[in-house]
Amino acid sequence: MANTQKEKTQHNLDDVKLGSYLQQEIPNLQTPVISTKIGYGQSNPTYFVDDASGTRYILRKKPSGTIISPVAHQVDREYKVLKALGTVKGFPVPKVYCLCMDPSIIGTAFYIMEFVKGRIITDPNLSTLPLSDRCAAWKSVISTLAWLHSINPDTIGLSTFGKKTDFYARHCNTFSRIEAQQAQVRDVATNQQLGRAHPHFDEIVAYIRSHLPSERTCIIHGDYKFDNIILHPTEPRVIAVLDWELSTLGHPLMDVVYVTGPYWNRASKSGIPGGPTVQQVVRDDQGGDVYDDENLAENGLPRMEELLDVYEQKAGWDPRRDKWDIARVFHLMRGSVISHGIQARTISGQASSSFSHVYFENTKRGLDEALRLVRQMKDRETPKSSL
Repeated sequence: MANTQKEKTQHNLDDVKLGSYLQQEIPNLQTPVISTKIGYGQSNPTYFVDDASGTRYILRKKPSGTIISPVAHQVDREYKVLKALGTVKGFPVPKVYCLCMDPSIIGTAFYIMEFVKGRIITDPNLSTLPLSDRCAAWKSVISTLAWLHSINPDTIGLSTFGKKTDFYARHCNTFSRIEAQQAQVRDVATNQQLGRAHPHFDEIVAYIRSHLPSERTCIIHGDYKFDNIILHPTEPRVIAVLDWELSTLGHPLMDVVYVTGPYWNRASKSGIPGGPTVQQVVRDDQGGDVYDDENLAENGLPRMEELLDVYEQKAGWDPRRDKWDIARVFHLMRGSVISHGIQARTISGQASSSFSHVYFENTKRGLDEALRLVRQMKDRETPKSSL
C-alpha cells in the first residue's frame, strides 16, 4: 500500500460528491478531499482519501461493473467485522467510520476506515525486515491469528456472520458453483468462454468432500498473510489486520494452513514465460528457498513447528492433529478458484489491476499441485498387492 500514484482506471472517483458525503459522516473531516487509488489491489479497489487538513483515510469499495458471484466483494461484511472486532480491547484492526451502500455517491458501495501508519511486508521471504526481527514478526502474526480464533463471535455481534457447521462441505459446494459460473464467462474480445479451472477439478473437490476435517467454528479472516497485515513502523509486531473481504465464521484450520503457506506451498512460485515473476508483480503466500529447513536459521526465520506451537499455546488447539493435508488441498483449490475468478473479470473487462494476467497461470499450477496431493493420498489408501 505504499504506492500513492493515482492511476487512470475505470475506478476514478468523484471527489466532490465523496467529500460532501464524508463531511456529513465524519465530524472532523475537512473538504475538499483528494482520492488516490492504491495500485496493487486485485479485488475490492482501495484508495487513500486525504482531506484539506492533511488527515488521511482509507476507502474500500465494491468494483464497478457486473459482479459475477453474489458472494464476492461484500464491503458491508468487511465493515461489519471490522466494527465488531474494534470492540475487542487491544485487537489490532483499523477504526471504521462509515459504510455507504448508496451507489450514487461514487458508483458502488464503500466504507471508510482510519489510515494506520506502519509497514506492509509484500515479500513473503521478509527480505525487507532485519534478520533479527523476522522470527518475532512471524510469532506476532501467528499469535494475533490465534487471538482472533479465540474470540467468541456471539459476544461481539457476529453470531450470524456465517453458518457454524459443515464449513468445508459447504465451501466445497460454494467454490464448485462459483467455478462453474466463472467457466461460462465470455471474453469481450473473442466471445469465447473462459472454460473450467482444471480438467480434474471435480476429482479434487470430491476427495475433500469424502475426507472432511472435524467440526470447529470461529471467526476466520480468509486471506490471512503478511501483506494483509500492518507491522509497527519500527517494531516486529502486528498493529493492524486488513482486507477482511473473505472473513466469515468457519474452521480455524483454513487460516492456519493459509498463513503457513510459505513453508509448504510452492505451487505459484514460477513466473510467466517471457515476463516478470509472479512474486515480483503480485502478492502471494508462497515463500522461496529461505523457507527450506536448512536455510531457516541463517535467514532469521522460525521453523513452522515453532509457529504452530505458538498457535496451540494461545488458541488451546493443535491444528496438526486435524486433517492438515486435506486443508492444504482445500487451500489450493480455493485459491485457484479465486485466481480463476480474476481471469473471468479480466476477460470480461472488470479487472481492477494491470497485473491480472499473471493469475492465468496461478489457476493451473495451484490445481495441478492439489491433484498431486490428492493422488498421493489415494495411493497411500490403496492396499498394495503382495504379489
